[in-house]
Amino acid sequence: MAEQTGTASAVDWDHLGREAVRHLQALIRYDTTNPPGNETDAAHYVLDACREVGLDGEVVESAPGRGSAVVRWPAARPGSGEAKRPLMLTGHLDVVSVERDAWTRDPFGGELVDGWVWGRGALDMKSQVAAELAVLQALVRAGVELDRDILLVAFADEETGGEMGASWLWEHRRDLVDAEYAINEGGGTAVPFGDQTFYLCQSGEKGASRLRITARAKPGHASVPLDDTAMRRLGEALVKLHEWEPATVLTDPVRQMLETIAPAYPADTRAAIAAILAAPSWEAISALPLDHETRLMLRATTRDTAVPTIVHGGHRINVIPSEVVLDVDGRILPGTDPAEWRDRVQGVVGDEVEVTLLSEERGIMADPASPLFDAIAATVAEMDPGAKVAPYLVSGGTDARNIPGVKVYGFFPAPPSERHALYSTLVHGHDERIAVEDLAFASQFIHRLVTRFCGA
Repeated sequence: MAEQTGTASAVDWDHLGREAVRHLQALIRYDTTNPPGNETDAAHYVLDACREVGLDGEVVESAPGRGSAVVRWPAARPGSGEAKRPLMLTGHLDVVSVERDAWTRDPFGGELVDGWVWGRGALDMKSQVAAELAVLQALVRAGVELDRDILLVAFADEETGGEMGASWLWEHRRDLVDAEYAINEGGGTAVPFGDQTFYLCQSGEKGASRLRITARAKPGHASVPLDDTAMRRLGEALVKLHEWEPATVLTDPVRQMLETIAPAYPADTRAAIAAILAAPSWEAISALPLDHETRLMLRATTRDTAVPTIVHGGHRINVIPSEVVLDVDGRILPGTDPAEWRDRVQGVVGDEVEVTLLSEERGIMADPASPLFDAIAATVAEMDPGAKVAPYLVSGGTDARNIPGVKVYGFFPAPPSERHALYSTLVHGHDERIAVEDLAFASQFIHRLVTRFCGA
């Protein structure tokens, strides 16, 4: 199916979708499990595909094998007056590890079966890199003229924090990745609120300020029980941490999300949302008519969270250890100071244990009041009439935090379907896969967005 959209020639959406599938299959077949990453070969695939249409760039390595692909498509019609800064289409090439025996298919096979592309990275997030690559090739081949540069950047090392990828490039080669806006991962889920569909657009994320809780006491022989042990101290601290109910806080993205979805509800729910905006509480938020997944998302994004994940301690079964350590995945809201966060957790667990910071990431936000956000909303309305876009905060982290001078929105949309619930279980899970029709929808969205926002 071809459609005229104001570009230099008609767009063959079916071909665009097939190209995105082809690129995704190829990218999945590069095993970029991080650690160790080994993203360089996949980065060269991206660069070579861009060279096929006359574009050039480079693969930048922060260390041997840790390559990121950076390609620039210069504007054919630079904006009048002050030059417009680039739009970056971005993603990451590394993936998390797999348990091969638990997979139905080869996790690095990139198989296309019954309308699904299978493999690690099919959702997180080689699919988005593949779609962006297919779109860039299509636009160049069609001779589309844009009024700002387009950057395609496929980073290494997002899954372990980005120090060898986005963070390294921002520090050492900022000239390659400096842009006004970026489209990244983290959004695009279609959610029903009231009588309307809303696509969630990531405009902020929590910071990973992780903690270590250490309990110390006298050791001894386990055949002679002691009343005061490191295990006892840590156990009581763990119970206090579990029972702690942090304060409910509405950051700007969550506040704007609630304001955006409120008109879709009857008067009583609109009044309840107005009361929450005036005096937020989890009791009031949890009483809203929301599905289970959305309620969990709001619970995580309206508070600072401290989730115990790893326990270290003891070296022999017959020895009472002198020290036991608990690692805690702390995620803090934009506006929370990491040092204050440590002090707050210390106050919760008590002074029989010591709380230290393992990392000090702050949360970030990108104001939805921008021309790009408006273009995202207009493009969604064009593709799914009646649907709207709502900003939201994500509880996880992305490379957005590693490029602090760029206004980043996470958005890779799929139309409403039962697959959204399935996808949430497949990211970092077994049998990761994406439906071809969802990849095609997202590819078409990126194409329409770029041509709308960049002046074609």
